[in-house]
Amino acid sequence: GIALTVLLELLLHKDSADGRSFEDFRLPELEAIADMHGIGPTSEPPLYEKKDFDPSSPFLKVNIPSDEVMKSIAERSMMMKNVVEFWGEAATAEELRKVVKEYIQKNDSKVRPYMTTGTFAFKLYGFGKTYQLKDQMKVLKPFFELGFKNKVKLKDPDHQFWVFLDHGHHDGVDNSPPKKVYFGRFIADGMRHVLKPFSLKTRPFIGPTSTVAELAFVMANQAQVKVGSWVLDPFVGTASLLIASSYFGGMCVGMDRDYCLLHSKIHKKHAEKKDLFTNFGHYGLAKPEIVCGDNAYPPWHAREVYDAIVCDPPYGVRAGARKSGSRRGLQGKKVNPVQTHHDKVHIPSSVPYPVEDVMADLHDVAAKYLVVEGRLVYLLPTIGDFDPKSLPQHPCLELVAHSKQVLSGGFYRRCITIKKTKAWKEGMACRRRDKNTEPPPCWEDVKSKMWVPKKKDGSDSGATETKKNIPQGTGEPSEQRNPLMVDNDDHREEGKDQAPPKKRKVSKDKNSS
Repeated sequence: GIALTVLLELLLHKDSADGRSFEDFRLPELEAIADMHGIGPTSEPPLYEKKDFDPSSPFLKVNIPSDEVMKSIAERSMMMKNVVEFWGEAATAEELRKVVKEYIQKNDSKVRPYMTTGTFAFKLYGFGKTYQLKDQMKVLKPFFELGFKNKVKLKDPDHQFWVFLDHGHHDGVDNSPPKKVYFGRFIADGMRHVLKPFSLKTRPFIGPTSTVAELAFVMANQAQVKVGSWVLDPFVGTASLLIASSYFGGMCVGMDRDYCLLHSKIHKKHAEKKDLFTNFGHYGLAKPEIVCGDNAYPPWHAREVYDAIVCDPPYGVRAGARKSGSRRGLQGKKVNPVQTHHDKVHIPSSVPYPVEDVMADLHDVAAKYLVVEGRLVYLLPTIGDFDPKSLPQHPCLELVAHSKQVLSGGFYRRCITIKKTKAWKEGMACRRRDKNTEPPPCWEDVKSKMWVPKKKDGSDSGATETKKNIPQGTGEPSEQRNPLMVDNDDHREEGKDQAPPKKRKVSKDKNSS
């Protein structure tokens, strides 16, 4: 049963428009981790009250069974900074002192050990305002009169008591009083301490599409990866997502059609050879099983084996969306089979892979190979309004959550979390859009909307239609830089319709024989 009310300090940048933050991911991650501990939507009382959640505030009251459960949740949460046992809230510090005093009198046997044994310290944090030392002492001094009998120790005390002052977002210096003040006993920190050692800046092997550590850990949490979970990344690349899953104890399998990337054939001849396995050795993690294959033609046996699929699909923005195939086959011509003696060294040619087919194939693979209650978590760039119903629909799959990261120019990178609800049967497949009667989804061709071509006179070509799809107040697509960092592979088709260069004439030496 629920026996403890705690106050979470969730991640929230003081600049609400900071595109580097993942603030919309806070609740989905919390709900996913709580669900792993048996705290779900039907719990009584609920995990949190919707009326208590303020998107512009980092603080949220949560109902948890015990300190131990809360510590277990916090130690794997990337969006949680710290958590305290909730003792009271008020509009001012003076009122808060009275509320906390009443709480102590009402729960004397429960809280008295924290106030009489060991050492203690008071801490103060103001969101939206910086408090100097003298201002902190002015706020904290009245709380010393609540009956604490133990000794004060500022460094590594046995018990910490926090006062949080929420001033909210504001521009410039704000001397207005806080919107709300909270008091609580410290329980645990989140896991943000792992960001520095797992940063891409210190990773031996990365690529242009490597996912930042913060987002990778959040996705692993939303996929509910735990010790013993089988995790698949069908577009593994440099395996940045599998590193987070392996950290949580998952047994990882990766697949990619890029033979050169998987076999580290992208380095200069005399450079030190590094590959995705180098990263796992760098962190002391178990190495994943890697398969060179194509998600359009999955090589797996038809059995439900994976607990989670976590990936960043090649949606044609940062990396070219391509699959194995022959241009001759697309043209209806005969495709010559690969000779037997070329089997071991043959690298299949590739053809364009439409984004809608990428997404539909991914959902089909999840429905077929995930265990029931398993989760599919992936990233998807969108522009303008997003309708969850525009995602591929499969009878075995159910949308759990979708979170957005705000990028420049009205673009978003969304994290989609889907759960498998029933067993797959032969013949089940995603419903494909009727391209003749149904409009394309907002994620169908994001790349073309990111780049506004210019005419020779300097004016925009086709910019009018692009602007119509951008929400008001979010700006226009950047003409200088793609917010999702386009990979050079996307330009492999450029210039193919241009006339071939003229051959240079080589004059012969008259004296030559």
